[in-house]
Amino acid sequence: MRIHPSGVRALRIVLPLALLLLAVGGCFNPFAPLIATSTGIYIPPPEPNSAENVIRLFEWCWKNRDITRYQELFTADFRFQFALGDSAGNLFRDRPVDRDEELTIARNLFVGGGAEPAATNISLTMDPTLVPMPDSRPGKNPKWHKEIVTGVDLYIKTDTQEYRIMGSARFFVVRGDSAAIPTDLGFKSDSTRWYIDQWNDETLTSPGGTALASARTAGTVRGGPAVLVTVLPADRSPRVPGERRAPAAYGAPTPAIQITWGQLFAFYSD
Repeated sequence: MRIHPSGVRALRIVLPLALLLLAVGGCFNPFAPLIATSTGIYIPPPEPNSAENVIRLFEWCWKNRDITRYQELFTADFRFQFALGDSAGNLFRDRPVDRDEELTIARNLFVGGGAEPAATNISLTMDPTLVPMPDSRPGKNPKWHKEIVTGVDLYIKTDTQEYRIMGSARFFVVRGDSAAIPTDLGFKSDSTRWYIDQWNDETLTSPGGTALASARTAGTVRGGPAVLVTVLPADRSPRVPGERRAPAAYGAPTPAIQITWGQLFAFYSD
């Protein structure tokens, strides 16, 4: 059977198109949202281009257990200040939690390598609105130095245990053109980038921490007593800055140990 010349021309157009559609039928759709294999819709890390966003990047790194971006957050002279009453902080009296110690703890927790098992899941919720204020420390120019106070609700799951930390944190942040930038980063002085140069734990002096300090203990963990609490998936609905609320009531309750930052650091400093 002979094919009319017009039919031949049509086949020459349609056939390559059909083969192309077959070839890409199972491939990535460029118009679909980027989906991670295990965490749903991928949310890229915030750029630390403001006092608020460097704290959002801190929050993102904990949620995503990203040690690479985490090491870019802190100045060379960074210090962590333990909450008053957190006796576990005494373990670090002769070895202050500086940038190197903070990164060691985070690496052991995020990816493993320490004496305790790494986290399999981390949920960190901070206030939905972060309000930068002038740095209250003496001699700090508010043009380059800011201070942010936020509520903190941290849940950590490992293969052997689950932990919870609730309360407040005070962060002191500095603009990149006035920061002591770690040499290992290879970053230059940059007014569009911000860093964390001090982190003060205030959980034991905030509403979420007062209960921990006065509650009847149900056991002990390294560095002091711990409290067994029930943990449910975090409530993600909007709230006002500093508001404390119970976790959302859905899903099966999970027994967790409510601990302090000092106890968490003691676990993962080895």
